[in-house]
Amino acid sequence: MPNAVIFVQPDRFDVHAARCLDYCASMRYEVAGLICGDWDAALRMLKDGLAAVIVVSSMTQLDPQREPRIEVVPKRLKARRITRPRLAAKVAAR
Repeated sequence: MPNAVIFVQPDRFDVHAARCLDYCASMRYEVAGLICGDWDAALRMLKDGLAAVIVVSSMTQLDPQREPRIEVVPKRLKARRITRPRLAAKVAAR
């Protein structure tokens, strides 16, 4: 059973922490820590091997400037045609 660290922002702490604790219980994660607003502390717990996963109640709890930056692709992308970036090797070859 993996260890988890819960990361919660200070606003509405109780609500978000309870949601994360319920999730960890349903996933059978051992909660190694509950971090309030210090993303670097949560990352240190991963680096030090104290936790294998960081749990947040929603993407809005994450600071968009945090490192590493994590993005989740929505289930459904907009209907517009998506252009993919060219690979650097193909561009350089031209």
